[in-house]
Amino acid sequence: MISRRAFTAGLCTCLSSALTACVTHETGPTTGMADVPAGYRPNLATDEAGLWLQLDKAEREVKASQTRIRDKAINQLISGMMCRLSGDHCGDIRSYVMRVPVFNALCAPNGMVQVFSGLLLRSGSESQVAAVLGHEYGHFLKRHSLARMRDARDRGTFLAFFSLAAGANANNLAAILSQWGQTHFSRENEREADALGLQLMANAGYDPFAAAEMWKRIIKEAEAGGVEEHFSVFTASHPSTSERIETLTKMAEELGRPKNPAPDRLAEAVAPIRGMLLSDEINVGHFKQTEKLFNLLLADGRNPGEVLHYKGELYRRRGADGDEAIALGHYHDACEGVGAPAESFRAVGLIRWRRGEKEQAREYFSRYLAVKPEAGDREMIKSYLTGA
Repeated sequence: MISRRAFTAGLCTCLSSALTACVTHETGPTTGMADVPAGYRPNLATDEAGLWLQLDKAEREVKASQTRIRDKAINQLISGMMCRLSGDHCGDIRSYVMRVPVFNALCAPNGMVQVFSGLLLRSGSESQVAAVLGHEYGHFLKRHSLARMRDARDRGTFLAFFSLAAGANANNLAAILSQWGQTHFSRENEREADALGLQLMANAGYDPFAAAEMWKRIIKEAEAGGVEEHFSVFTASHPSTSERIETLTKMAEELGRPKNPAPDRLAEAVAPIRGMLLSDEINVGHFKQTEKLFNLLLADGRNPGEVLHYKGELYRRRGADGDEAIALGHYHDACEGVGAPAESFRAVGLIRWRRGEKEQAREYFSRYLAVKPEAGDREMIKSYLTGA
């Protein structure tokens, strides 16, 4: 798992460098290269082939990485979405879900896609995920990624960047994220990817209005943390927020909502790993942004008991004056909410026991064992129930 100190340092470095990053690749609306054809492999005599060889090596590291999430349901969802979006290129795309609490996805020129867990947690629907994936696939199709990789190669940051999620080396995360700030797409490339991605998601039956909604969610979280214009690696080089939301909304109005909408399977697929993702967000150490994120998730209404539990964890781990009482309130609310983990009952019991409120503590310890009769700490909890 990425340590709090290293991840926080990396994200802060990224956010600050993003505002002043220098872009050296072309700034026109296209790269001047033809779209990537289906089944494409570069000629071995070209520099592109050399880049692909390095990417193939990075992909092998990603595939074997301990940071990779191997849950079957979420991987099937993402690979299926990429096929739905990419059509004839389905066989050229390989998707990997990575345990990185950042709102981002990457599509490399060789067809390797990395989807970060922070994107999955923050998305309110499958269509919102499709908006990001369609955008990244647009970069791939229009060869924006190839231009950027050539730039990254010239800067000496190529392998470090695409090994970000593979290496799981928290100590070099700050440097890697900082390097990203120097390898952005041009804004014209971003606009082209926006337009193409929106068309692709609409063609695939996803709601094009979800793109603007995704941005609105991210900005709300960013503003809570005092980041006015940019949030995370994904947003740093893109057109201004207001421009992007307005443009995406207008394009969505022209496309209209799909007549045969794609199913929304995101919540079901994320459910088995959601607790892990919520915990990872706390580990990042950005209290205000994480609290805002949890509030947005509560507003979605999906398993509020689970989110309330981790909101309690957020306050408990911070440990400021008065935080234990706030945490206790969230744990109590979690116990009465849908989707609460058994640990919510144990948390209430432990806090109440420390406060000398033993009868109330025993009530929640009993509820804990009723929900989780085979708990690993069963004997310890039973000692509270029978002790003085």
